[in-house]
Order: sequence, then structure tokens, then C-alpha cells
Amino acid sequence: MFCDKAEIYVKAGKGGDGSLSFLHEKYREFGGPDGGDGGEGGNVIFQVDPSWNTLYYYKTNRKMVAENGEQGKGRKKHGRNGEDLIVPVPVGTVIYNAETDETIADLNDIGSKFVIAKGGEGGFGNAHFTSSVRQTPKFAELGTNGEELNIRLELKLIADVGLVGLPNIGKSTFLSVVSSARPKIADYPFTTIIPNLGVVEGFGTKGFVIADMPGLIAGAAQGKGLGDEFLKHIERTRVIIHILRGTSEDLALDFKTINSELDNYGKIISAKPQILAISQIDLLDEKAKAKVQKTAEKIIKDNPKVFKYDKKPFLFSGITKEGVRELVLEAGSELDNIPKKIEKKAVKVFTLADVKKSSFKVEKDNGTFVVKSERLEKFVQKTDFTNPHAVMRIYDIMTRMGIVKELEKKGAHYGSKVRILDKEIDYKG
Repeated sequence: MFCDKAEIYVKAGKGGDGSLSFLHEKYREFGGPDGGDGGEGGNVIFQVDPSWNTLYYYKTNRKMVAENGEQGKGRKKHGRNGEDLIVPVPVGTVIYNAETDETIADLNDIGSKFVIAKGGEGGFGNAHFTSSVRQTPKFAELGTNGEELNIRLELKLIADVGLVGLPNIGKSTFLSVVSSARPKIADYPFTTIIPNLGVVEGFGTKGFVIADMPGLIAGAAQGKGLGDEFLKHIERTRVIIHILRGTSEDLALDFKTINSELDNYGKIISAKPQILAISQIDLLDEKAKAKVQKTAEKIIKDNPKVFKYDKKPFLFSGITKEGVRELVLEAGSELDNIPKKIEKKAVKVFTLADVKKSSFKVEKDNGTFVVKSERLEKFVQKTDFTNPHAVMRIYDIMTRMGIVKELEKKGAHYGSKVRILDKEIDYKG
């Protein structure tokens, strides 16, 4: 079943805790610290899978959670890293932050992949902290939590040419004639209720992908008919074939109706070059064809913003195949003049390296000193505050960073409360 939108929750794996262990062997009673490091938490990675063409799976599978890293062990054994979770999606999938609506990643090519949630870091075992001044460290680090967030997936089909027009005007018939696609075709409106893709080969062109959009009606931007929700699939196309029905009582009005909806959707679509095509000419006699031809030429002339240079309309029949080849060749010619370029929104990924290691801020809040520092917060997340030796390490880090000196300037004294994130320690100055 076709589905082009889904919201899911992703969570990377937690890092494994470091091991607090001392070597105990026969004849080596004081063998020293030997706690190993915890394993890294698994990442959640979105990756394009060419065999996927819908997001329907994520309508019922709404949680993607990667594996946690294992805890370190004695004898300096490193905990096993958590497995990365590979999440397959169709080409053309855009990932948004569901809460802020910001674009996170645009997976618009075969082989595209993106780490959406990074696994937590494994904590160091006590063997890591052995030094000449700390020969028997009695603490180990905790593993940090993996990243988690709610995201929205939207599929925007990758096609070169998009077909637009009113319902039941022959778009699906045209697609079935020029490609191997087999869309539903019937003599009533809205037979196409999902976008259909077809690959055009032959006809003397290099070949291209064409997308048939469900028919639009006046007021589609306000939700009438099937609405305009499928127009996002035309955002990536380079050319639009605007099809009008040859038997229409008012071609100009039909054209205006569709273009108004394209304008309402946004400039990203309305600015695309259009080819005007008139369908179902097998139902017209020669006199009626001449009249339609003249009307179509006038539509082009009256809409210079849509047809940026002098173009002719293309009359065709999906039943008799008359004019089909010419229309396909025109589309191919247009594509040759437009470079294949997909815009990518740059996504800033912040890392610890983006923050000056010495940067911090100390503020006073109702008698408690609040320390804000991304670097220090990283250590706090890895600290077991039930272990006094581990808490003393935090104090040592604060001293090296200059935070203790700043606390003194702000008036901290022995026993003052100092808060970092949701943890409180007593000032030892």
C-alpha cells in the first residue's frame, strides 16, 4: 500500500558502563585495577533501499531502537558495542524533526544514508584512570544515553517529468502508453488516488522517469477533492506536462484552475517550465481540432510567465497514439536543457568540538550555584554520584577548567550547593 508520510520515534543505544574491578589472583592479592571499558551504544541509521517505494511499514512500526552497549568486565575486557540499527527507506525520503519541523536529512539518491541518532559513549573502566598519583582508582564511568527524538518521514518521489491536470483527462492513459506502468484507468473522476511512476524508454530519447499525479480541482489547496497533498511529489521534477482535455467546454478556464492550485502550493512548483498538452483528440473532428489548437496557442501566448519562450501545444490521443511520440520527444528535449540538480538543505551537526573546551557559565539561583558547560556536562552524565571517589573526580575536572576559581569569585564557600544538569554536589573550597 502506498504511503508517503509517517511519524516515528528513534532511540540510539545506551553506552555500556565501565567496570569497577580489581585483579584478584592467587599470589597476587593486590593485582591492581583491571576494570574494562563499556561498549558504545548502537546508532540509528536511515539508509535508502532501492527495493522500497512506500513508507507504509512505519505506519505500524513506530519505534526504532538500537542495541545498548555491554558493560565492561574485569581483566580489562571491553564490553561489546551495540549493533547499529539500519532503517531502510525509499529514495526521496526527507526526515524532519517532528517537534520543530526542521529538515534533518534528505535521502535523495541511491546509497544515501544518515545517522539520525548517535549511540551513547561507553564509560571508562577504573583501569583507564590509573596513574602515578592515582594508583588504585575506586570509580568507573557510566555509559551515556543514546540520542532520541521524534521524527516525521515524508516521501517525495524522484521523477523527471510530472503530469498535472483535472481528474479524468487521460494522464493515466498517457503514462500507460509511454511506459510499462499500469495505473488504474476508468471513465470516472479520481481513478488515480496515489502518484504513479513510470520509466519512459525508447521514442528516440535518453529515457526519463515520469510521475502521474492525482487530478486536481478548484479548491484543492483548501482540501477539496483529494487536496494538494500529492503535489510535493512534483517538487523534484524538472518539467511539468500540463494536460487539458480536448473535449472541454473551456480550455482556458481549466488551465487557469490548475495553475491557480500550483501557485497556491508555492513557487517551487509554479516556477517549473510547463509543456501544454491536449488529450483525447481522437474524439474530435478536424474542425474541432483546429479550434482546440488555436485556443491552446492563445493560452500559451497569454501566459508568458508559465511558458517562458515561444512554445507550441501538443495534441495527442492515448488511444490511437497520435501525437504521443512528439510529446515525449519534447519532454526529453526540455530535460536536456535543464541540469539534473536536487537541492539539499544543509544540516548543521553540532559536536563537542564546536564548543570551546574551556567555555562555561556560573549563575546563582536561590542560593545554589548553577554551572553550565557542555564539556563538564558530558562528564557528569558518566558519573556515578553514589560513589564519592567519582564525585571527587568531577571536582578535579572543575578545578582544571577554572570553574572552581569562578565559583569563589561568585561567593561560593565550603558546603555551598553546586548544580550541574540535575545533579548537585557540595562545594569543597
